[in-house]
Amino acid sequence: MVDVFSKSYLKKIPLVSKANTVLKGSLQEHRARRALKHYKLKADQKYKRPFSTEILKVELARRLATRAVRRKPKGKLNIFLAYYVSTWESILPETLKPFGRVIAFNWREHGFDDTKNDWVKHRDKMNSCMLEAFLKSHKTEPVDVVIGYLSGYNTSPQTLLSMAESGAVIFNFCWDDKLNFPGKKIAGRYNSPASIAGAVDLNLTNSPESIPKYVCHNGLAMFWPGAGHPKLHRKHDIPFKYDVTFVGTRYGWRPIFINRLKKLGIKVECFGKGWPNSIVSNEKIIKIYSHSKINLVFAVIGYSKRLMCLKGRDFEIPMSGGLYLTRDNPELSLVYDVGKEILTYKNITDCAQIIRNLLVNPEGAETIRRAGRKRCLIDHTYNARWTEIFQLAGLLAEE
Repeated sequence: MVDVFSKSYLKKIPLVSKANTVLKGSLQEHRARRALKHYKLKADQKYKRPFSTEILKVELARRLATRAVRRKPKGKLNIFLAYYVSTWESILPETLKPFGRVIAFNWREHGFDDTKNDWVKHRDKMNSCMLEAFLKSHKTEPVDVVIGYLSGYNTSPQTLLSMAESGAVIFNFCWDDKLNFPGKKIAGRYNSPASIAGAVDLNLTNSPESIPKYVCHNGLAMFWPGAGHPKLHRKHDIPFKYDVTFVGTRYGWRPIFINRLKKLGIKVECFGKGWPNSIVSNEKIIKIYSHSKINLVFAVIGYSKRLMCLKGRDFEIPMSGGLYLTRDNPELSLVYDVGKEILTYKNITDCAQIIRNLLVNPEGAETIRRAGRKRCLIDHTYNARWTEIFQLAGLLAEE
C-alpha cells in the first residue's frame, strides 16, 4: 500500500508528473519506430515488393477460393459478431442489422470478465462457449461472416479456424495497433491481434502503416478507419453551452495541454475519468458535442507527443454536428479535406489561436461544422465500412 500511495502522491507533483510523461513517451516512440522498421522490411521481403491493394485482392481471393463463399443481397447475410462491451462497442450489433441476421456474442454477458486478474484461467472456457454459440447458430442457418473485435488476449486462433472450416469469412478489426504490437505473451499467446492474424481472413486496421505487422504474422490486412452511426451520432438542436470541450481520460500530456490553454485565456470544460466532471454516458457525450462551439481532441497515443492515430471521435464528432479540432495527424488527410471539413493544430499556441479565431467568426465555424457532417454522412458511416469489406470478400451482391 505504501508504494501505491507514494506513486499516487508523486504523480500530483507537476515536475515529477511531467518528467514521468516525457520518459514514458520517449520509450514508446523508440519502441514503435523500431518495431515499424522491422515489420516493413520483413513484409517487403515476403512479397518481394511493398504490400499493396492489388496484392491484397489477389491473396484474399486465393484464401477464400475453397471456402464456398455465398454471395447474397444486402439484408440476407447471417452474421456472427464476437466482441465485448466496454463503452462504444454496444452500437456494433445495430450497425450490422441492415446487412442481415446478427448473432451477437458478448462474452461479458455470458459471465466472462476479461478485466479480472484470473482471466487467463477462464479464457479457454469462454472460447468453447463462443464456438458453441457459433455452431448452434450455424446449424440453424449457415453463418456467412464472422465479425470480431478480438485479440490473442481473449481469443484462440483455433476458435477462428474452426469457424472458417464451416465456410464463414472471418474479419477482425483493431483500432489500437501502433503500440504494443505484438505485445507481451500471456500463457503462450501475444495479447494483441498478432496471435490471431493468420487465422483471420482479413484484418482491419485504422493505421495504414500497421498493415505490414499483420502480413508478418501470416495475415492479410487493409486500412479500415473508424466510423459513426447516423442514428446515434446525430446533431441536437440545442444552444451552445461551452466554448471548448474535451471528452476523454485525464492522463499523460492531456492535463498539461489543458492547463496551458487555460493560462492562455481559453475556457475548456473536460469530461471523463480523472477530471472534475468525471465519466458521462454515451448519450450525454453526444449532446456535449452539440453543446460545444469547439470539440477539442488529442490525436496522440499513450504518453507520446509524436505518435498519432485516427480515433473513433474523428468521425463521431463531425457526424454529430460538432466542430472538430485535433492534432495535425497526417492520416486525417486520407479521410477529410483538412481545413474545410475539420481543423488541426500544430502545438498549444497554434491551438489557442485557432480557437480564438473560431470564437469571433461563428459563421465560418458553422460552415466547417456542416462540411464535416456532410462528409461523414456520405463516406464515414458503418454502413459504408461494412459494405466495402463484404463486397471485397464476395459476400455481398452489388446493388
